[in-house]
Amino acid sequence: MATLREHLDLFALALHRATVLRVGTRPRHDPESVRASDAHLPGAGWVVGLAACLVFALVGLALRSSPWGAAAAAVAAMVATATLTRGRGETGLFRTAERLQGLAAPGTSGAGALVLWLLLTGKLVLLAALASLSESAVMAALFAAQVLSRVAPLLLARSLDGDVPPRAIQVGLAWCVVPLVLLFVGAGLFALLFAVAAAVLACYGMWRLARLQAEPGDRDALAASQLACEVAIYLGTAIGL
Repeated sequence: MATLREHLDLFALALHRATVLRVGTRPRHDPESVRASDAHLPGAGWVVGLAACLVFALVGLALRSSPWGAAAAAVAAMVATATLTRGRGETGLFRTAERLQGLAAPGTSGAGALVLWLLLTGKLVLLAALASLSESAVMAALFAAQVLSRVAPLLLARSLDGDVPPRAIQVGLAWCVVPLVLLFVGAGLFALLFAVAAAVLACYGMWRLARLQAEPGDRDALAASQLACEVAIYLGTAIGL
């Protein structure tokens, strides 16, 4: 029971760190607890993913007769997730792109806005495309992407600075079992395989980019990897359909 209580406390801390939500008593924020809670960040993705699915479904149903209904639902879901997470992934991507541009061409800027705009536009189009292909697939992808993509920061942190123990990776992957099953049921085997493959490629790409920075374990790069893998999962799911 003590172990279960410990995991619940760490999940509450992960939710506190990853979203604006507050559950239970005020969690501890000592460095050891913060590092331990990293394993439950995919669990926080469950909450974000369920909220995204709920908003997408409600707006999609309300605008079902409109040809722009899927796009409006995608925008609403994106706003909901950004609000819940305080835009951590978006901010991290912007700062990472600006930092990399500064390293490649000192004194220049603008890459952050361009990269963020391209990725968010791609996310919007992919969600709308998924909705036009299969309602069950877009729901499953929305949920799975929010959970699976939050394993990417764990893998990058583990690879770049060894700050994440193997046990944390195992716990994070355990959070992904149900979303993967739902993605298989809602979108099919090929969509599942392509989504996982796309996420792996995106994670590898972010790992290569993170190594170029002066501080490869920087939190902005880790947050950016979550958003990149999320969009990659939508792309893989759409291709697999």
